[in-house]
Amino acid sequence: MNYQTSFMYNESMDNRRIGYLEVIAGPMYCGKTEELIRQVKRAAIGKKNIRVFKHQIDTRYGFDKKLFSHAGLSFESEMVGNACQILDMVDNKTQIVAIDEAQWFGEKLIDVIDILLNRGKHVIVAGLAMTFNRQPFTPVPTLMAMADKVTKLSAICSICGEEAVYHKRISKGKTVDPHKADPSLVGKIKNYQARCRRCYKKP
Repeated sequence: MNYQTSFMYNESMDNRRIGYLEVIAGPMYCGKTEELIRQVKRAAIGKKNIRVFKHQIDTRYGFDKKLFSHAGLSFESEMVGNACQILDMVDNKTQIVAIDEAQWFGEKLIDVIDILLNRGKHVIVAGLAMTFNRQPFTPVPTLMAMADKVTKLSAICSICGEEAVYHKRISKGKTVDPHKADPSLVGKIKNYQARCRRCYKKP
């Protein structure tokens, strides 16, 4: 599919809408998916046309086509293997596009979201702002800079109970690059902890 041609075609149909990007970011265990689900549930009550997406690597809780938060909230979603597939599944009737775990889609998600915004879509994205070794996690920081609204959440430090802006891997994984997901560790609570600035340095 020629996405540039698709973009030009849909732009003319959606020129009465104004694109809007909201990014929900923070460390693991801060409630990003929970907040995303809360917003799409409200939109559903308002009878908005919504498409919800997650990466195919996320098979937590044994459900392929549902978003699940650590708190147990859920919402129906579509599973995709890359960012470009989202464009194939969003049509002119779609008003709201929600994307969970944005960090697994990589830099290409930036271009895809830019196209969606130019089509007049309201896009809500949730993702990790940083990797487990405290480096910016592409593409979330760039999306935060692009956003109309940013909701930055914090977790609770697993050691001291203070506000935690980081998460730390506490078990050894097969993946050396923190920007790449190890499927055996995705969503596994025992392998990561939320940490505050002070406790991040502790073993």
